[in-house]
Amino acid sequence: MAFEAAPLEGLDAADTSQIIAMAWDDSTSFEAIALNYGLDETQVIALMRQNLKARSFQVWRQRVRGRSSKHAVKQARQTAHTPTPASLALADNTDEFPLRESPVTRLSLE
Repeated sequence: MAFEAAPLEGLDAADTSQIIAMAWDDSTSFEAIALNYGLDETQVIALMRQNLKARSFQVWRQRVRGRSSKHAVKQARQTAHTPTPASLALADNTDEFPLRESPVTRLSLE
């Protein structure tokens, strides 16, 4: 006998399916789900627990727990402290690539 959990108020099967897909997606934060559907992180966890098999829920929780991409605040903190290659290139406007000074010049190579 399969267990059918009652959906959260105001959510139909399509909304529930979309929320589950967003929760599985690594690039979608809990804050984005809250903006679209009004569910906070604990409600999303409860929805996932109700609608997934026990092992699928455990696997999802292990993936999501502590993942910065699922929390916009943590993601913003991480990206603010990590310089990207593009930002390093922009900081050094001397050439197209951030190269160190060299005794060999373009003129000497021609």
